[in-house]
Amino acid sequence: MEKNKSITRNVIFKVLLSTFNIIVPLIIGPYAYRVIGDDHMGMINHADAIYNYFYIFATFGIYQYGLREMSRIRNDKNKLKTVFTSLFVIGVIANIIVLSIFIIFTNMEYGGTIKYPVLMLYSINIFANVFYIEWANEALENYDFIAIKTIIVRIIYLICLFAFVRTEKDYIIYTLIINAYTLLNYFVSFIYIKRKIGFDFKGIKLNIHIKYLLMSLVMGNANMLYIQLDRVMLGNYVNDRSVAYYTLSSYITSMVNTLILSVVYVTIPRLANIIAKDDQEGYHNLLNKVCENLFAFIFPAAVGIFVVAREIVLIYGGAKYVDTIPVLQGFCLFMITSAFESVFTNQILYVKRRERRLVLFILAAGIMNLIFNITLIKLGIFSAVTAIYTTALANFLLISMELMYSIFVLKVKLNLFRFEKLKYLLYSLMFVPITLGIRMITNRVVPVFFIAVAINVLYYLVLLYITKDKVLKAFINKFFKKAHSI
Repeated sequence: MEKNKSITRNVIFKVLLSTFNIIVPLIIGPYAYRVIGDDHMGMINHADAIYNYFYIFATFGIYQYGLREMSRIRNDKNKLKTVFTSLFVIGVIANIIVLSIFIIFTNMEYGGTIKYPVLMLYSINIFANVFYIEWANEALENYDFIAIKTIIVRIIYLICLFAFVRTEKDYIIYTLIINAYTLLNYFVSFIYIKRKIGFDFKGIKLNIHIKYLLMSLVMGNANMLYIQLDRVMLGNYVNDRSVAYYTLSSYITSMVNTLILSVVYVTIPRLANIIAKDDQEGYHNLLNKVCENLFAFIFPAAVGIFVVAREIVLIYGGAKYVDTIPVLQGFCLFMITSAFESVFTNQILYVKRRERRLVLFILAAGIMNLIFNITLIKLGIFSAVTAIYTTALANFLLISMELMYSIFVLKVKLNLFRFEKLKYLLYSLMFVPITLGIRMITNRVVPVFFIAVAINVLYYLVLLYITKDKVLKAFINKFFKKAHSI
């Protein structure tokens, strides 16, 4: 096995990929939403939410479990090959079963309806999942390959979208393109990792993984009781348009979240490897450093999106999506809770192999979210806006349980609520009066957006520089060190 790769190098490639995954949607998102329209886009989003419940079982928890287990044994080629082959076989079996059930369900429930062809096209995604082995690439820290491969495939996707999606009637073609993109992306990764690791079907062991995969299945798919639950219930109890508003907000915030949470996900293999060596001091030092870096970005990002939510929605989707504005603002609160939850879930409980306890926490908070939604429906106030706030509340309950367990049971030395971490939230709150002041000068959408973003970012960076912030200082030092070496 090759020498451990630099975390900085991994983060650079992970951030490069995440940045590209933000830029592309910023280009195609407004185009797709405006061309397809809110009704057809809402229908596609609702179909996607239905498909995701099947996709959850198709994945069978392999991503997170495979990432952790292969990170622990990545220096042993024989064990690596055996575990990889075993998990791949389990994945093939799970996907064949789920694909069959999905096709039967779609024909029984939606046969002859307008959603039928859209849902059937999503069966391509379940088939594609047979080849989804990105967990193996991440465990081996092949972030350079992942980034380059995904960028090339994304460019192909971009070309196809602009070439073939021209009117509202092309919503079927649009659905085909997004599913074909997934298949191509996964298949290229499969070919690469197959050559790098290889298969060993003689030594496969399936039974020993099933119990842990079932727990990972629940833990890794919390969305089925949170975001996905909201989307399905909005489609069933409100209308497809409300699903479009909710999904657009989720889409916008997830683009930013994906970039920021790269800091978390890229360190999971390293944290798992450190714990395997029983280096508790190294674990706590890296954990606290990651949290500080995470908060330095997540707080200004969430508050920043909140203050220019109106401008983002009008630029991205147009006037027909104006009802998305309060939903997007609600998602900003959810962004913050998700950052905390990601740390507890991925970097503490999971890497310390506390899946069983974690599953109970996720189920408990998820059931509360379901109860909140049912209550809102009974009261006649269930909407995209109320749905995201109750989901954020459920996420807060999950965080509370994870926090108490991490501190009092696992004895994790995590200083989340010290000033050096929470100061980033206090600094970011100044974005509110700054943006309000800009709107007093001009109310034009595009100027307000760019001026507000520029001034808020400048204010934040200057304040960090004046206060000699460690995160900014480390970034500057790393940048000049790289520049000097060039």
